[in-house]
Amino acid sequence: MEIQQIRYFLAVADLRNFTRAAERCHVAQPSLSQQIKKLEQALGGPLFHRMGRRVVLTEQGVLLEKKARRILLEHENAVQQLTDSFQNSHSISFGAIMSMAPYLIPELLADLNQTERAALLIEENFTEALIENVRQGLLDFAIMSSPIEASDLLVQVLGHEHFVAVVPRSHQLYTAGEAVSLEHLLQEPFLELSSLHCAGRQIQEICQFTSRHRNTVFRSSQIETIRKLVCIGKGVTILPKMSVAEDYGLGVMPIEGLELTREITLVQHQDRYVSKSTRKLIAHLKQLCQRFLDS
Repeated sequence: MEIQQIRYFLAVADLRNFTRAAERCHVAQPSLSQQIKKLEQALGGPLFHRMGRRVVLTEQGVLLEKKARRILLEHENAVQQLTDSFQNSHSISFGAIMSMAPYLIPELLADLNQTERAALLIEENFTEALIENVRQGLLDFAIMSSPIEASDLLVQVLGHEHFVAVVPRSHQLYTAGEAVSLEHLLQEPFLELSSLHCAGRQIQEICQFTSRHRNTVFRSSQIETIRKLVCIGKGVTILPKMSVAEDYGLGVMPIEGLELTREITLVQHQDRYVSKSTRKLIAHLKQLCQRFLDS
């Protein structure tokens, strides 16, 4: 049983499709299928039920899947640890959720030198996809927001970020340095962050809890779209603090009597080897996050 065969097997097990598995592994499908057949012959029987374009794990395939993930993880840990000891560096893959990546990643890349940037593979995605990629060992770690329902992963809270009211500076509700009432804010044309984001779900939950009425005129999964609409006077909104940390010509205010925050968390696989260069990058990201966090 070869490591490459294990990689191919797990790709098919994840995607339930030989064609997509071959694309993930950057290999021709006939080559991948041949290696899977060799693996099955070596083990003594089929690992997949072939059902047209779709495949399903056999009972033996299910048993191998759990073992194979452990074998591959141990192999990659050994390679990375040895590479780390010889070269003091290796490639790093990490992810960030879509309501953080546009604000953290450019800052991070600006702080790194060319060699450090070349070693990075960064993924921007939704929470659920990042958690699964950390779990499968495709990412060294990910930055996201709590709550994280993944007892098999290590979750470290970095701090708490406030949500703030965002209005045009010329708006009647805006007074520099003062808080705004949520009731007054929600009576204005409201630009709402989609519940596709955990931040959007938090905002909607607090709005529903404190007020029955919300004058939503626009809903988007893109913070930048909402921010630009506020800039041209098309409404008001509530956004995470980091998204308006730069001076965009907006009126940014705390919300009166309301502590609306989100936890910024670092998620890692509990058994994945963490190289020196990865630890250095994580420390850098933690410092970067402190620019936006309140505690």
